[in-house]
Amino acid sequence: MKRWKFIIGGLIGLMGFIEVSGQSEKFKAIFIYNFTNYIEWPGASQETFQIAVFGDSPIANELNIIGTKKKIGMSSIVVKMVKSPTEVGESKICYIPVGHKKAIPEISAALKGKNVLIITEDATGSFGINFTEINKKQTFEVSKSNIESHGLKVNSALIALGNAAN
Repeated sequence: MKRWKFIIGGLIGLMGFIEVSGQSEKFKAIFIYNFTNYIEWPGASQETFQIAVFGDSPIANELNIIGTKKKIGMSSIVVKMVKSPTEVGESKICYIPVGHKKAIPEISAALKGKNVLIITEDATGSFGINFTEINKKQTFEVSKSNIESHGLKVNSALIALGNAAN
């Protein structure tokens, strides 16, 4: 039997720490959706809100499920699976799963100056938000400086809930 344990840390939605239990892709997708409430993209009033997922990750399916039920603001969610940084295009978020973390420096360099939130998993270096596991609990790190270097504004509530990163 899978156990899901939530410790809600004063954040609307499912933020905080989640016990890792085989449903981590589903929870990460929920986190990604909720992150959009705390990040401001310049000129983000478009018909679609595109999320690029690097490689073949099961999180793409989970994000698609959320996209059938939810919107980001007034925008429909579109998930695009990509194999290179040039394919990220007009995406607002680029998710790089652990299997592609060696490519983070290249992806980060290619997205420099673009209004794209980079979300990674178990990474070090150039990311905006990084999923980590501490004592078998899923959490995240937030790099305010990286997020702002991409021309995005981050709400201090998100920074307070995540672990600070450079």
